[in-house]
Amino acid sequence: MFSHLKSAICNPQSAILLLCLLAFVLRLGPAFDNRFHPDEALFSSWALKIASGENILLSGVPVDKPPLLIYTTAISFFFLGQTEIAARLPNLAASVISVALIYWLAVKQVGTGQLVTGNWLIGRPVDQLTSRPINYLTLLPSLLLAFSPFAILFAPTAFLDSTMVMFGLASLVAASRGRAEWAGILLGLSFATKVQGLFFAPLVLVYWATGRLVNQGSGIGDQSPRHPVTLSRRLSVSRSLIRFLAAFLTIALIVLAWDRLRGGLPFWEQQTINYGGIRVIYPSEVWPRLNGWLALLPYFFGPIIGLIGLIGLPVLVWFDLTRYARTRAAWIDLALIADLVILFALHWLLAFPVWDRYFLVLVPIAALLVSRVIGQLVTWSLGRRVTWSARHLVSLALLLSIILVLPFSLVAAGSGYPIGGDHGGYDGIDQVAGYLRTLPSGTVVYDHWLGWELDYYLGEGHVYMAYFDTPAVLADDLRAFGHNGDRYLVFPAYESPNKAIEAIGQAGFVMSPIFSTQNRFNQTSFTIFRIQAR
Repeated sequence: MFSHLKSAICNPQSAILLLCLLAFVLRLGPAFDNRFHPDEALFSSWALKIASGENILLSGVPVDKPPLLIYTTAISFFFLGQTEIAARLPNLAASVISVALIYWLAVKQVGTGQLVTGNWLIGRPVDQLTSRPINYLTLLPSLLLAFSPFAILFAPTAFLDSTMVMFGLASLVAASRGRAEWAGILLGLSFATKVQGLFFAPLVLVYWATGRLVNQGSGIGDQSPRHPVTLSRRLSVSRSLIRFLAAFLTIALIVLAWDRLRGGLPFWEQQTINYGGIRVIYPSEVWPRLNGWLALLPYFFGPIIGLIGLIGLPVLVWFDLTRYARTRAAWIDLALIADLVILFALHWLLAFPVWDRYFLVLVPIAALLVSRVIGQLVTWSLGRRVTWSARHLVSLALLLSIILVLPFSLVAAGSGYPIGGDHGGYDGIDQVAGYLRTLPSGTVVYDHWLGWELDYYLGEGHVYMAYFDTPAVLADDLRAFGHNGDRYLVFPAYESPNKAIEAIGQAGFVMSPIFSTQNRFNQTSFTIFRIQAR
């Protein structure tokens, strides 16, 4: 019995299931700990409008994102009700599925029918005695992604990125297996979740091309004989590309049709406006932005494994240009590295906001490359004819990877890093909404900071939310309408009410605190003021 259990656990597929389970457990804590970040609240409020049937096409709503995850969240709300976990469940599932997908992507690098002749993570042929333990290195990318603090803290959110990454990885898996139609459909679904899903497109083409070359015996990175490029093979390539493009464009056209049916500005134009336009950064922004993006890198897998990756990548590039030149492994390495560098440069040198979630797309790419570096260390050790067997070396590599990343994973599971969703800044917003619901219907509540959050937590049909731009505008509104009963104002703790108190005082009104909330650190998070005439 125990031998069967040990055999099942030691099977790579069983190990992946275990990693997926561990990934799910690590991601559960933040799902319940944190209230919505403003953008989570915004996306979820859109989904609520769909789920309630109030505005199925989101007509007139300034939507700046593609629709797929918004509608998926709406379905989750429809079946599970208006809860934060219902909004976060699609991304939570997507993040766990990504752990399995990156394993199948790594497995493909071993190659169909090539389990004995080579291994992408190792980068050289292996013999019958070492092939089985070395193939366990294909667990490394999944292990790193499962335990990544970055992935852990973004999985239980209502942002769009985890689902976008899942579809992108699925597209790469389909491409590596020569499934052109599915690669196009899945890339289209990644784009339909978030426009940045298009970042996977170059890698889809690389994985598709290298997969075809191996499957057809081109000699790239394997021991198979070379075959001339015949007319029939060229036609086959053309047909596959047409199928890929047709599948992708079908999804893209559905997205564009939805966008035009709802009217208003196209979502990509609205997104550009919200960014403040896309431009090359000014010289004065170069170093602050670089520091901002670099500060996020240690959260990928912890600083130690990150340092191993940064040191090992230049060495890997050197080998790919010399010892492994023109092999399939080298093509994949160079494509992954180029994609990583280009995406980093785009986020740095174009005026994208320095928002942590934009780097989630880099995490699985980094997991593959760091795993490749560790695989090369195993190769070097085997080449030095160390006394340890391949099985022991692989076990050591996997164990050290777990030891080096797990402490940071556990901190992330406790919401201990300032990335991902909210980490206490919006504690009590649900209580604020609960108090406002007790006010008479139609009561005017002024707000400048919390429109998206209260749109979700409070909903409509209770009080009347009135936006004000400056304290002077608030005072003018009170002079005109403030004598028709009490009015209210919600202040977050990170804003001082002094200017508002002074402005409305000059208009003949006073503010009195009547309700406050506390965050997890026992500090005031929100205060509701009653505004009355003197």
